[in-house]
Amino acid sequence: MTPVEAHEAAIKHLPFFVSGPHQTDVLFNVTVGFLVLAILLVGVFYFSLHAIPEKMAHGYDSRQLQVVAILSLIALFTHNNYFWIAALLLAAIRFPDFLAPLESIARSLKNLRKWEN
Repeated sequence: MTPVEAHEAAIKHLPFFVSGPHQTDVLFNVTVGFLVLAILLVGVFYFSLHAIPEKMAHGYDSRQLQVVAILSLIALFTHNNYFWIAALLLAAIRFPDFLAPLESIARSLKNLRKWEN
């Protein structure tokens, strides 16, 4: 095969990224690979960011965790930041356990009632 001759109007020194006829376009392939990688990394960052409130509330009461998880999920699908901020604030605040002292009082009253009879 004889090499393809350039047109006489063409410049003599082409940049490195210009490919010849019937050759692989290396710049295009590198750009496509970079874009695919960038989109995957942005997606991982986005999902990791939306999981922060759930990770924060993981050790809390199951009801609080469920509310935080639902708010995070709504924020993920609606792209509304108010839900995510609400989930983050709920995850940052640990609610006191009001039910435990009331149960203890009820148990004590039940024991006192047994002693009366």
